[in-house]
Amino acid sequence: MKNDLRQWQELERRDWQLWLLAIFLLVILGFGLLTFMFPSAFWANSDPASLPQKAFVGFSALYGLAIVYMLQRQAEIRRLRQQLFDAQAAIAEAEHTATEQMLRALPDSGPFRDALAMEYRRASSSGHALTAVVLALPRERKQDVGRLARHLCSAIRPGESLYRITDSAFGLILPKMDPRDVAAVIARAQSASGVPEGLLETNIVSYPMEAGSLSEMEKRLRATAGTELQPA
Repeated sequence: MKNDLRQWQELERRDWQLWLLAIFLLVILGFGLLTFMFPSAFWANSDPASLPQKAFVGFSALYGLAIVYMLQRQAEIRRLRQQLFDAQAAIAEAEHTATEQMLRALPDSGPFRDALAMEYRRASSSGHALTAVVLALPRERKQDVGRLARHLCSAIRPGESLYRITDSAFGLILPKMDPRDVAAVIARAQSASGVPEGLLETNIVSYPMEAGSLSEMEKRLRATAGTELQPA
């Protein structure tokens, strides 16, 4: 939102510079032309009803109306631009509010551990794969956390779940999903949310390919920086 505001302010500043330059040039050219017309219209001809004097007065009136019209157009454009900015700011604020509500509604690290243990028991008894993921962002990139969570929520399927472990880290539990597919889903969500490449720390642990027990999965997930996934 702050970046958008700075961009709008820069656009407004440059627009005013262009308008002021255009009006300045118009004033200079018009004043110069009227200055050249004045001697021939009044000094060389004393009749106030003569054609040169009428032409001078008409041109002066037209010139003044052109200046007024340009100023009115600039004021109208500025008003419309402000309305557009206010509308975009309202949309951004609504998205921010919706994202904050969604983040507050996400379960935290306690339910993540409980769900991981439950899914592990199901996977170990059925022989299916189980993949758990911890995603961490730098704490100063809070503006990216909400966008990433929103796209992750839209990417996961029924039976899969998303958890908020800390203010800057998420946990995913993905039963029966191949780790290569997990990486593709995360990459799409990262790209759609605008998180820069190399900024997102991803820790993908799969049972039974990479971890043979629940404690081993939790140990490897705790290795992700910035998380608070502590043993129960």
